[in-house]
Amino acid sequence: MEPIGQGKSELQPAGHPPRRARRCLFPGWKLLLLLTLLAPEAAAQKASSPTRNDPILSQRISFEEARRLIENEEEGNLSRQPNRFTRTHLRSGQVIEVYYPLRLVSRASRSQRSAVPGYGVLYPSLAAYQEATRPRHMLEDLIPDGRAFVSQIPELIKRLEKRLRIAPGRLNTTPEGLRRVDQFLRLHHATHTTAQTDPRLFQELTAFYGETLRRAVGGEWRIDEESVGPTYRQTEPNLSLTGGGAPRSQKPWSSVIQALYDEDRRGAGLSRSYQADLAALSTGR
Repeated sequence: MEPIGQGKSELQPAGHPPRRARRCLFPGWKLLLLLTLLAPEAAAQKASSPTRNDPILSQRISFEEARRLIENEEEGNLSRQPNRFTRTHLRSGQVIEVYYPLRLVSRASRSQRSAVPGYGVLYPSLAAYQEATRPRHMLEDLIPDGRAFVSQIPELIKRLEKRLRIAPGRLNTTPEGLRRVDQFLRLHHATHTTAQTDPRLFQELTAFYGETLRRAVGGEWRIDEESVGPTYRQTEPNLSLTGGGAPRSQKPWSSVIQALYDEDRRGAGLSRSYQADLAALSTGR
């Protein structure tokens, strides 16, 4: 763990396993279940639309093309569910997942049937498949580098002021400032679903919310590294309070995730989370 910016009004720049560490679970079991069910297709879509610096890890192809690729191959040599799904390591070195069409029988009339088309997901190599499907931390796309995030907090708060059309320096890191942010969030939720992610907005909100908490308790930003799977480590920007008893910590980004993406907390805003997080930092409960 690395303390950063202890008790200061401006944060100083700081700079993207063996036994598995405690994993950070997404609050809201319904959303977690949805993400689990959609994971294969979502991973394929994400990998097929990389940023400029990301390698292409997979591409979605038609069911017919997928069937042609597995001709004369040992289909399902990695995994298979007959007539539903197969994963095959091709002799070319590629890996292909084939999702078979689903036929749904209407209860009203068994003669009426509708089909969900099949498709394939093609990975250029086994290594690419493993990278695309490895466990991922919820911050991996939202805050890829916790150290860089902490160093940019003052600038991120300025960007949030501009987004809210507030004069520079007028968005106070106080409960009153949180209420102004909650007004914005209510408008945001009216035009966005909880499935739409915006890393820039998320970072701005986390910077403002975290600073509001930090200044209220006189704490510090701290970088924790979380192991995710055997090879990946995510840097988390967390808050720490060490005075007056046992050390306490808080993950401000977790409350922002709930405010933005948890359907059960939709519309609750950050003010409600602030009271609970403040109590946790102050009392260690």
